[in-house]
Amino acid sequence: AARLAAGNCVSLVNKLFADDAYSIRKGMALVRPPGHHAGRRSFQGFCFFNNVAVAAEHAVKAYGCKRVLIVDWDVHHGNGTQEIFYRDPHVWFLSVHRYGTKFFPGTG
Repeated sequence: AARLAAGNCVSLVNKLFADDAYSIRKGMALVRPPGHHAGRRSFQGFCFFNNVAVAAEHAVKAYGCKRVLIVDWDVHHGNGTQEIFYRDPHVWFLSVHRYGTKFFPGTG
């Protein structure tokens, strides 16, 4: 399921940038598991692949995107996504989550 979720996000990026009869102008991937706790070298919270990070990195590297905005609206902080893109000037990350260090993952 985790590999399919990440692959579907990459497919969505490809459809957004396609220049053919099957291209789309807008899209949203509703996938489980969300992946936002998976970092570059670690996974946690049932997240093995960071789906949105895989898709954003694909958009930047394959299609030359200069700006990607990730809006993570979840009860938990997307600590993995933040860690991956913290110093990346092409990807902006906004996490809207419940605040508190006693709430998983304790980084919000």
